Amino acid sequence: MTGALDDVKEEPPVRARAVAAGQEAHARRAPLGLWTRAAARWAAVSLVLTLVFVIYTRHPYWQGGLFAPWRPVYRGVFVVWLALGLPYMAAALRRFPERRLWFTDIGLHLLLLGQGIVAALDPRVPKGSKKRRRSLHIWKNRRITNTLRSMGVKFFFTPLMVSFLSGHLNSVSNAWLRRKALEPLLFPATATVQEWWAAVSQKLPALLPNGSDLASLLSPHRWSALDVRWGLDVAYDLVFITDCGVAVLGYMTESRFLGNKTRSAEPTGFGWLVAVTCYPPFNNVLGTYLPINGGSAIIRSETWLLVLKAGIVLLFAIYASATVSFGLKFSNLTNRGIITRGPYRFIRHPAYVCKCIAWWLERLPNLTPESAFFLACTCGWYGLRAWTEERHLSQDPDYVAYKKKVPWKAIPGVW
Repeated sequence: MTGALDDVKEEPPVRARAVAAGQEAHARRAPLGLWTRAAARWAAVSLVLTLVFVIYTRHPYWQGGLFAPWRPVYRGVFVVWLALGLPYMAAALRRFPERRLWFTDIGLHLLLLGQGIVAALDPRVPKGSKKRRRSLHIWKNRRITNTLRSMGVKFFFTPLMVSFLSGHLNSVSNAWLRRKALEPLLFPATATVQEWWAAVSQKLPALLPNGSDLASLLSPHRWSALDVRWGLDVAYDLVFITDCGVAVLGYMTESRFLGNKTRSAEPTGFGWLVAVTCYPPFNNVLGTYLPINGGSAIIRSETWLLVLKAGIVLLFAIYASATVSFGLKFSNLTNRGIITRGPYRFIRHPAYVCKCIAWWLERLPNLTPESAFFLACTCGWYGLRAWTEERHLSQDPDYVAYKKKVPWKAIPGVW
């Protein structure tokens, strides 16, 4: 009896030693396992980025002049990923080892998707088998389809935002050159980064403001109507430089280190349709069926035109502040965290409201009944965007709580 009791008393230390030995063996294998998992994820992401690189550099649409600024940016990002992606993956796995976080890992999702594709295409796997059913289940997995949708958002919007940012930067630089009576910078669609820098560096000394320039800018009592118009035009571009700059950073970054991982992406085709038709090339179709250009001028007073322009710049500044409120979490069609700061403290859709009001002010000087009707339809389309976004975001309890805190969709105290 005593011996049996002794055996029972000795069992826990023996088990503890076995567990300790297992942990020690696992620790010895951990570095290899970590780098193996990191390499697999890096290879999967690299394969997708390579396919995207081929599309961006070969497809006729992305060969157009609109995307000339994007092509060298993507090449640079692609090279950086190939060089630093593997150590980044290893660092992420080491910093965030919890298994529950693997289910939001893009690299792992791509590996599982590849596994499912191979199993589905393998003729040796009989139909109806457990392996074939598992491959179909992978295709229907909510987390994997969410990853594919979020990648599609980046694939579509990032080139556009880089191109918009480049256009506004070029507009500001040319406005300054014209003010200094210099020839503007005009680049063909095929211009390389080296050619761009050679042209800019040649004019860089002339671009820098001198004492006379600063004195003119800092003397508002000497401004003419043309000076005010020039300043408002530059302010307009600066607002969109801020807006597009933040958007570019949001689309191009996603990491647990930055706290901007995608929680969910718009799950419905209708939500995607409403959003992407507001951007090139699809907004060309929208503009064809909802033409908002007006007729002859009904407001000719330079003073009133400048007042309207100032109002437009102010509204777009509020619109840009909504983008800034997101920071690195900015993205269309996705939920990367509910934002309650900035203009979102007052209404739930400040960006769309300000954009639509600004459009009405832009068209007011030559508004016609026909253009007013189509402009109302265009703003109604943005109302559909707001509705689909609310439907998507309302699946998040944080957004449900936000709606209770901020009940107004568009007009504080009214609607």
